[in-house]
Amino acid sequence: MTSKISLACARLLLCLSPFSVSAQSLPQPTISGAAHIYSTSGAYQDVKSDLTDAIESRGIVISYVAHAANMLERTADVVNASSRAYDNADILLFCKADLTYNLTQSNPHNLVLCPYSISIYTLAGKPNTVHLSIRRPDLQVAAYAAIHSLLEEIIAEALFW
Repeated sequence: MTSKISLACARLLLCLSPFSVSAQSLPQPTISGAAHIYSTSGAYQDVKSDLTDAIESRGIVISYVAHAANMLERTADVVNASSRAYDNADILLFCKADLTYNLTQSNPHNLVLCPYSISIYTLAGKPNTVHLSIRRPDLQVAAYAAIHSLLEEIIAEALFW
């Protein structure tokens, strides 16, 4: 418990410092299909912990974690999969009330864009490269720009903490 409190205090001090990390600190993502991908070296669990902390430090509750690698492994025989893509893969789902409210006020059908998600994974046989990915933003939906910025800020904090 003490280390969680110390970590939270350290993050708060970093956020308040003139050297805080922002989405502007992020390198350009690799774009593959509908994904913006940011990669880093490190241990999967460490990066996942940093990602979780970056989300929760904003007062956001992770509503669900989809254990994608486990699901794919569990169902591989059913679909005759010949190989596995991931050693680890999770998808963290969450919403931020004010941004979702703005999103759905502009068009109630934009609800389909919530919850937001950040995928974190390592590719099979490459355990020391951790990827964080988000959906390519639909910037034609003006209210989504703020959500995309939030996702990039969270990733920047997780990668550069």
